Amino acid sequence: MSLELHVLGTSSARPAQGRSVSGSLLETLEGIVVIDCGEGFQNRLVEHRKAMKEHAGRRIKVSRLSAILLTHGHLDHTWGVLPWLQTLALDGRKDELFVIGPTSPEVIDTLIEGEGEAEVDPSDLVIQYDMWIDLGATTETLGYELSFVLGDGERWYQLGKGLLEELPQPLKGAEISAHTTAHTIPSFAWKISNSDRLGKFNREKSADLPMEMRTKLANGEDVQHDGETLLAKDFRDEPRLGHSIIVSGDTAERSIDTDCDLLIHEATFLETHAALADDHLHSTAAGAARTAVACEAKHLALTHYSGRLEDHTLSLDEARSIHASVVACGDGDRLRLEEDGSLSHMVKTDNGWLTS
Repeated sequence: MSLELHVLGTSSARPAQGRSVSGSLLETLEGIVVIDCGEGFQNRLVEHRKAMKEHAGRRIKVSRLSAILLTHGHLDHTWGVLPWLQTLALDGRKDELFVIGPTSPEVIDTLIEGEGEAEVDPSDLVIQYDMWIDLGATTETLGYELSFVLGDGERWYQLGKGLLEELPQPLKGAEISAHTTAHTIPSFAWKISNSDRLGKFNREKSADLPMEMRTKLANGEDVQHDGETLLAKDFRDEPRLGHSIIVSGDTAERSIDTDCDLLIHEATFLETHAALADDHLHSTAAGAARTAVACEAKHLALTHYSGRLEDHTLSLDEARSIHASVVACGDGDRLRLEEDGSLSHMVKTDNGWLTS
């Protein structure tokens, strides 16, 4: 498995047209991160895990969760965090969990100085973090280490500990980076990149060698045999290149400053409502496609549809007129970046998933 994203909500602002609000879970080889956690997220996750076990033959192990990454503080992206933190405690979690999201430079300045209050939007995450802590989201109450981190795109501050040297990296073998986007409050797009891996060791090619030599070659050590040097790299297949996924939250178009293999981008409106999208710093489906072209994304997945859209047919048509590889997500869909860089879109049905 390379990178697999489970899309558990595709509605903008509120549940509509049978769609739930934002929340996705990303599986990597080394662990899990959740990107956004709107109202009812844990209920959706329970149903999704049940379907995965029944129809896909495997379990999503929540114990592998290492971080909740929030794109911004609007409640359709955050309202499910607190109850889920409490459920994790009831389930006996012991490992550290990071909750990371954006705030303004003024908030970071105030936190560093330790005095005064910054003027912030009511939806700013610093207000929600404080509220969650007051309601019992603490290490002492929950029984596992809980770390709340805020960033302004340049600096990172952990509540209770102070300024950090860099963004925490809770996933081994994968890098998390935040990229500031354009919305009405501080917002990030989150990029998760897994590392290149060695090619598979070719056992057949080394079958005639002594076991000790085979072991050294498999461990990456060159060996001497019959007067010649056998290079460990010659006994492996081609390296397995890493891939990257970007998950944006609410954002105006063309505001992502990095490339990726797969971009999951909001498509709240169609071009017929482009002026409305501009006014509220959202994107149209065509705008999402233009963003994908600008950041050289190989694949684009649309999500976060306005309640005025009954389905995503028109959104998909609009984006495909601009970008060559586009899929439109529905609730419960799965997106998997294969090791060769291709994209598998598994569409949720009542009886499992169909690959489109």
